[in-house]
Amino acid sequence: MYIPQHFTLEEFFPEQFFRDYFPRYGQLLWSLFPTEVLWTQDRLRERYGPCLINDWVAKGHNRYRGYRPFDCPVGATLSMHKFALAVDSEFPDTPVGKIRQDILEDPWHETFKYIRCIESGVSWLHWDFRNHDKKNLGIKVIHR
Repeated sequence: MYIPQHFTLEEFFPEQFFRDYFPRYGQLLWSLFPTEVLWTQDRLRERYGPCLINDWVAKGHNRYRGYRPFDCPVGATLSMHKFALAVDSEFPDTPVGKIRQDILEDPWHETFKYIRCIESGVSWLHWDFRNHDKKNLGIKVIHR
């Protein structure tokens, strides 16, 4: 099981889900995410510096930027977050536009090799692993 080097479980899960399931499952909660999601988030952190996903532990307002339970009121009904296939994050030291540009310019770079979709028009980096033919169609860009 891959456990991220730069992130805690609380950063990937909403508060209530974490409080309900961590006492029973502990570190096994990592197994809800495909290895490639966690590995990619670590590589993004190493390349672009400090990263913010969920910050509810520090009394911040971000709660649903990693995994979202199916009854989550945030996002689309079939959001990739609900399948543990997406992450929203902010990189205080790097403009999100630069990261998106890097992904689009070199989508097969080691850091980005698993990313299939990004969003534009938002102030954070959304990336996911939806079923999309990246090889023939490139990175899918969802415009918000």
